[in-house]
Parts: sequence; C-alpha cells; structure tokens
Amino acid sequence: MAARLAIGAIHVRPEVMEWIGQETLDRLLMRHRRGDWGLVDGRDARANTLAAYHQQGGLRSVYDVGGEIQVWIITGDLGLDSLHTTVLIPSDE
Repeated sequence: MAARLAIGAIHVRPEVMEWIGQETLDRLLMRHRRGDWGLVDGRDARANTLAAYHQQGGLRSVYDVGGEIQVWIITGDLGLDSLHTTVLIPSDE
C-alpha cells in the first residue's frame, strides 16, 4: 500500500517515550500510515489491508524496537469522525 492512510488524532502512552525517541516514533508512525504492519501475522495483515481499503474497522501494527520491546500502533474507527490512533507497549494494554 503506497498511499498514506489517515490515522486521526495520535495518543502516545507515556511509557512508550521511556523506550523510544521521537525519531523512532515518527518512523514507526510513517510505516503504519503506509501499510507496513510490521510483525503482525498473515491473517491480521490481510484484515488490516481490507480495513484500510474499505475504510472500516481498525488497524494494528507491531514493531520490534530492540531488546524484547515491541511497540503497537492501533488505529480505530476508520472512516468515522472519531478516527484515532494509540501508540503503546503491549504491557500497557
């Protein structure tokens, strides 16, 4: 997917910034917006692609950022005015 997706307002959990810098955060958000879902499995990647295409539902990307730390980027409410994205470390859920 080459086009950039609209991901709405971005909320970054404070714990994320303890582990990564702004440059890494920006790079991961760009990957998410371009449809590079990172480490999600094939089923979730297909679900993300369909959600992005139809602008319905949500997206989830998973990225390793070193060590045993993963960052998840979750976009919800595609196609709605309440479109939003949350960046978190899975233990934050």
